Amino acid sequence: MRRLEIVQLGLGHVGRAVAQIVLEERKRWLERRSIEVRYRAVSDTSGALVGEDLLPRAIRLKEDGGKLSELGVESLEDVLRSEPAPGFTRVVVDVAVHGGTFELDLLGIENGSYLVLSNKGPLSGPTAQYRQLMRMIPGRLWHEATVGAGMPVISTIGGLLETGDEVLEIQASPSGTLGFIMSAVEGGRSFSEAVREAVELHYAEPDPRDDLSGLDVARKAIILARMMGREIEPEEIPYESLVPEGLADVSLEEFMERLPEHDEAFAARLLAVEKHHMLRYLVRIPKEGSVTVGLADTPVESPFGPISGPENVFDFRTRRYSDVTLTVRGPGAGPERTASGVVWDLLDIAHKAVRDDAEDH
Repeated sequence: MRRLEIVQLGLGHVGRAVAQIVLEERKRWLERRSIEVRYRAVSDTSGALVGEDLLPRAIRLKEDGGKLSELGVESLEDVLRSEPAPGFTRVVVDVAVHGGTFELDLLGIENGSYLVLSNKGPLSGPTAQYRQLMRMIPGRLWHEATVGAGMPVISTIGGLLETGDEVLEIQASPSGTLGFIMSAVEGGRSFSEAVREAVELHYAEPDPRDDLSGLDVARKAIILARMMGREIEPEEIPYESLVPEGLADVSLEEFMERLPEHDEAFAARLLAVEKHHMLRYLVRIPKEGSVTVGLADTPVESPFGPISGPENVFDFRTRRYSDVTLTVRGPGAGPERTASGVVWDLLDIAHKAVRDDAEDH
């Protein structure tokens, strides 16, 4: 029997999707795979809700814009310092939308927890912070969902490196949100209409500037570059923002209201693309030299030309895949897809915990 106890940081779109999958599937996991999964606590910025009896109610509360404190919360730090239930392996699942969880993740690790991330913040911060985290968690970090949602991007790179290959360059369209917006505009919708639709479909964050700023893509670029072995600071990666000038600091309501004023300028940018090229928001990470993040004219026949909807494309050139590159593509936006990557990591940890326990005995 493999037993996991979850302490989850964040109950936004992805966090709620993770909880729903666990609650719906765990009976089947127990019966067919002898894996038992239970929640010790879920948290938001107001604190930790301990126990899972109130979890369905907490999910409904968060969907309505409430805070867990309305149900009564405890100190998350105290929960992370506590012992897991007898016979259970604790996993901290960090699915927080924004940063600020690094110290909490460390606290969980210091007390013996595994760590699963969809939150990119802990792996894309300053190099000193990244090194501190990596020193503490050899064999206890899973982060497939930080890049590519539920797609096997991180595991593909890990597999290449583990077998002795060398990644020479990564080119990618790693934002399902921006991929959706670009293809929607190409299909005839205005920029503002495409952004609004991305929010409604939950491809974008509730405030789409979190995606349009390019910061999320830059964080993914940092994670990929570090996996390639590059030492890189966040400020070394300039990224192009698609947030129109003057709208970065206004309220969300005003931003959405004024966004149509910039439809014409974005349409002109699209028309300026040369013949047989498409406009794509891309990352290029060479083994050495500058990392680039931003809009690029892309040949139609390239792996990025046919992108449709919230599709991600990752193109790897390695020592073994140099004449023909290795390409991973698939849908890369949507909370359920990201949640599936998180849950896959959880199940993988269940198997590892059993192997580790067998080795200890």
